[in-house]
Amino acid sequence: MGAHINTGEKVANRTFFGSVAYWVIRNLAWLLAHLVCRYRVRGREHVPPKGALLIVANHLSWFDPLLLSLITTRRVWFFTKAEMFGWPIVGWLCKITGQIPVHRGEGDRVALERALSYLRDGRAIVFFPEGTVERQEQMIAAHPGIAMLALHSGATLLPVAHTGTRRVLRAGRGWFPRVQIQIGLPYLPALPPGKARKVGLQEITRELMRHIAEMMPPAQRGIYR
Repeated sequence: MGAHINTGEKVANRTFFGSVAYWVIRNLAWLLAHLVCRYRVRGREHVPPKGALLIVANHLSWFDPLLLSLITTRRVWFFTKAEMFGWPIVGWLCKITGQIPVHRGEGDRVALERALSYLRDGRAIVFFPEGTVERQEQMIAAHPGIAMLALHSGATLLPVAHTGTRRVLRAGRGWFPRVQIQIGLPYLPALPPGKARKVGLQEITRELMRHIAEMMPPAQRGIYR
């Protein structure tokens, strides 16, 4: 009985300290964002206030996760490359705040199951379906994992487009660059009727990326022009 109580207390303490750490980091991110760029967010009213949510965005910079944590007052979680969990301080913060480690370049079933568990709890997860930072500020092909995750969880998809983060804190790119964030309309995806599952997942992914591309400048839409 005592061991059970101690385990429960440890979990509760970890959850509490993880929540405190998250909001401290978020406040620091807010301060950093105001110090290094001029960012503007449009469409905040589109963010569902509760329920399972997949916030899906294009990926331009290491700065994207910090900035996207500021678009909503909801707490959000991220898929984080597994290597970061071994970094000093950063790795500890990833662990205590409950981020999802993912091994890139391979099917990571453990990461998927953890994400599904979070979504069943009604949490919000930020996802970058392109899988890597695009250095030329052009949209590239997205992986269909986001479609599978959305269908398995029943989560709402929220497309988000942003520009300018590639210039943040980069020599020769100008100081205090302008960053624009546009939040689209949330929606529930569905498999197209009469299509094989693999083809259907690809179509859902393309549809999502087109929603993001429509909010981007035409010159930065890449393969989704």
